[in-house]
Amino acid sequence: MIQNSAGYRSLNTASPMAVQVKNQKKICARCNKLVVPDSQRTKTTLKALGKYYHESCFTCQDCQKPLKPKYFPYQVDKTSEPILLCQYDYFRRHNLLCHVCDTPLRGLYYTAFGYRYDEEHFSCTICATPCGVKKCFMYENQLYCKYHFLKYFSKRCKGCEFPISDQYIEFPKGEEIHCWHPECYGIHKYWHVNLAAETVGLQYLPKLEYNPNSGDKDINPTAYELDKQMQAFNFILSKTWSVLYRFEEEAASCISDMFQYLTSNDQLKGIESTGLLVLKIDCLFRGLDTLNLSTNKSMPVNSDQECIENNAMAASKYSKFPKNLSTKIMIYLQLLRKLGTENKNETITISSFMSVITGLAHFLKLLTRFGLYTALENNKLTHSVNPLLRFLREVEKNELFENNPFQYIKTPVNATDSCAGCNKYIQEECIQFYEHRWHIACFTCSSCHKNINPKSLTDPTFNKEKKKILCSHCSIDDPASVPGFKFVTKLAQLIFLLKIALVKSRTVMLKSKASNKVGRNSLQSTMLKEQTYIRTLNDIKRLRSRRESVRVTHNKQQARKSVILETAETDLNDPTKQGDSKNLVIQTDDPSSSQQVSTRENVFSNTKTLTLDDISRIVAAEQARELRPNAFAHFKKLKETDDETSNVVPKKSGVYYSELSTMELSMIRAISLSLLAGKQLISKTDPNYTSLVSMVFSNEKQVTGSFWNRMKIMMSMEPKKPITKTVFGAPLDVLCEKWGVDSDLGVGPVKIRIPIIIDELISSLRQMDMSVEGIFRKNGNIRRLRELTANIDSNPTEAPDFSKENAIQLSALLKKFIRELPQPILSTDLYELWIKAAKIDLEDEKQRVILLIYSLLPTYNRNLLEALLSFLHWTSSFSYIENEMGSKMDIHNLSTVITPNILYLRHKEISNDNVPDEPESGLVDSFAQNKGENYFLAIEIVDYLITHNEEMAMVPKFLMNLLKDVQLQKLDNYESINHFISTVMQSKTIDYSECDIKTPVTVKDSTTTVIQGEINK
Repeated sequence: MIQNSAGYRSLNTASPMAVQVKNQKKICARCNKLVVPDSQRTKTTLKALGKYYHESCFTCQDCQKPLKPKYFPYQVDKTSEPILLCQYDYFRRHNLLCHVCDTPLRGLYYTAFGYRYDEEHFSCTICATPCGVKKCFMYENQLYCKYHFLKYFSKRCKGCEFPISDQYIEFPKGEEIHCWHPECYGIHKYWHVNLAAETVGLQYLPKLEYNPNSGDKDINPTAYELDKQMQAFNFILSKTWSVLYRFEEEAASCISDMFQYLTSNDQLKGIESTGLLVLKIDCLFRGLDTLNLSTNKSMPVNSDQECIENNAMAASKYSKFPKNLSTKIMIYLQLLRKLGTENKNETITISSFMSVITGLAHFLKLLTRFGLYTALENNKLTHSVNPLLRFLREVEKNELFENNPFQYIKTPVNATDSCAGCNKYIQEECIQFYEHRWHIACFTCSSCHKNINPKSLTDPTFNKEKKKILCSHCSIDDPASVPGFKFVTKLAQLIFLLKIALVKSRTVMLKSKASNKVGRNSLQSTMLKEQTYIRTLNDIKRLRSRRESVRVTHNKQQARKSVILETAETDLNDPTKQGDSKNLVIQTDDPSSSQQVSTRENVFSNTKTLTLDDISRIVAAEQARELRPNAFAHFKKLKETDDETSNVVPKKSGVYYSELSTMELSMIRAISLSLLAGKQLISKTDPNYTSLVSMVFSNEKQVTGSFWNRMKIMMSMEPKKPITKTVFGAPLDVLCEKWGVDSDLGVGPVKIRIPIIIDELISSLRQMDMSVEGIFRKNGNIRRLRELTANIDSNPTEAPDFSKENAIQLSALLKKFIRELPQPILSTDLYELWIKAAKIDLEDEKQRVILLIYSLLPTYNRNLLEALLSFLHWTSSFSYIENEMGSKMDIHNLSTVITPNILYLRHKEISNDNVPDEPESGLVDSFAQNKGENYFLAIEIVDYLITHNEEMAMVPKFLMNLLKDVQLQKLDNYESINHFISTVMQSKTIDYSECDIKTPVTVKDSTTTVIQGEINK
């Protein structure tokens, strides 16, 4: 064997070695037959990789094509012997064929979307423009340039209707899947506003259908126009989302700190947090002032009259929110000052200021939404984006204030909030001259007594010595008077009043701190409260992070550039390369931005930040902790370096129903039913016992289950009902399966499946003023209610624009939907059990029974109930604001109006035992006479469920312990589980300590008067 410098290998039949082995038999490696050269030497004996072949046998292992003169050794993983392949199959086995032309890749090639392309075919299918490494798009396995992809094939965002060029979120809704820009989804989710083209001063980009025969010359828009428009929109979208979301995070952090320091009796830290919040609200108010809310002078003459009217209506609707917000802060400061004067043996309950903290977050949320909505409407009127950018520029300034707020608050402690003219309180827009302020009506010339136009303040002057206002005519005779008047908006005046309150409150607190010494016991109590709050805060963050987690998909992909440097190619005609052993060598450039892409895979999974929506959940969790103190863990000292973890002795399971699998839920139902049967609350002779046992191990699907109706059909032998085509009056399982959505309105860390209509209604109501009187009590406009019902029934997958309705109308619609469900949410089969639970005298026993009955609910019923109870608890916090304001709908009143819609028996379902010897026509009177008590007991149950909604969403620890025991025993049917539970109950080893009530809690009509530790006399 001879090698040349090129290293190629070939067969040399005349070598000395060949002469020595001339008489040795040669066996073909392919056909295993003797290789005998013929006399005419027409057939050649070939040798490759140390083996002999007939010339006819020297073919590709895959396609049988002759390999002479070149072959490619390929090492198969399962064998130690390499096989011989032709060039095509060698590259095919290495997955190195061009996706377009199906030829081997030699030299430079690109990898994108899981396919490989040679340099020539890595280009747009339509225009043949080479695709950039960072700009390649694919549709139906074809590559396109950015221009043609966006113009013809890109998905459209559900919010803005612009083409999606890169990241997007797929959000299933009913039987449809909506695609969103992550930022558009965030803006819609947090503020229920969509950024359409007309609202950001840009032209709408229609999606065109590609027709290769149309002769399109790439116009309307051109590539340059499309690129510029997309850049402009992406800038506006990113700016809007980042500024407002950052503002919401900062404001939520301030409110959370205010809540924490109020509960831990830390006055000075509380006042610092409040001062920081006021500075940030000042930025928001300045942004609102740039929108010219009171006038439309900046609008062109030909402005859309409808838009102007919408702006005026919105301004009127939101006009009271700034005052409501400032009132909440004033009440908070009063509570904070009260801490210094309270008797040491008395404490302020969380429920007493629940409405203050929740209201702060809610009204701030509403004002942020109002600012964004109004800015976008002004954009439409002016056909530009300037109103929005001015608003965002002012709001963004809040990021300048990180700590030490009082170094920015220059208001003197002796500043007055009274008019210099009439000495009355100023709470509206006014005129300012340094430390002096006047009502608009009081701003008159001291000489001629004429009213001065507040819109032209450059000419009037003020004499500081005589303290006289002079108009432009009278000021000529007084050279000592000087100009300098400024117009102060209503929002700026509210901020001024808040700053006065802050400065005076801080001065009082500093004096109080200097005279009072903090005892050791008080310090330990404060530290314990802070540790407890930190735990709650971290739990809420983690739950929200998991609940709101959404997967981000990419349209665009960065291609990977590679070069094939060497292959295992061998040439039989080159006698010098037979001894070389070469492998496939590829050099690849890693994408430079791969790290950046991975960090943006989820824009809603941050566990370190808070949002304004989290505040109500924190308040609810802390209130639940206060109402049931011994059901929660006692905290040990937290490590200063780690605020995410703490050592705790849990009395809660920490597992939510939404986290359990279908089988686990079935086992929990079987355990609960067995425990109820063991407590003699239900017996085998009970008419509902059979249906309850049947439902325990039904074939319910966790996401799209429909066992409830199947069990009804099976037990009653009724024929299947036709598929419903309407929303109102349809079975709950059908709605969730066909027109449902995975919602984050639940309490736990996992999204829950509820009807689209419920998700839209509750989300819209959370963006409205819930302090209006009569919420959930009044029926709204009946005709409009029918119109909305018909609209929803005709288009179940797309809810109407609820932002145009008021809170009374939407609450009535929500109540109507719940009332018209074929089965009540709390279940007809469980009605008697609920009533029995309400009659139990012992509070701890009553709680255990309620927890067991709740766990029996079908999945969709429990999902809907979880979202509804959490929302109603939040709604109750707006029952009282100040001076008789508020909805008056506390938990008790909400329970009274909601109970007849979720926990009831229809007249035909009232048993004959309860109404003896009565004809059918007398059922109503008999119900009133015999079931009156049950009506009030049902209200008591719903009142309890709303008050303890956070606790109800979590699986009790004693049930989780029993579930683990059942799983260890591998029990999978009701009979075996029932027998096991009976044995455990007889041994009395079940730990019910989480339900123990050492100190009774009395709930008196309103969430603002929950008193812990009160002993009933």
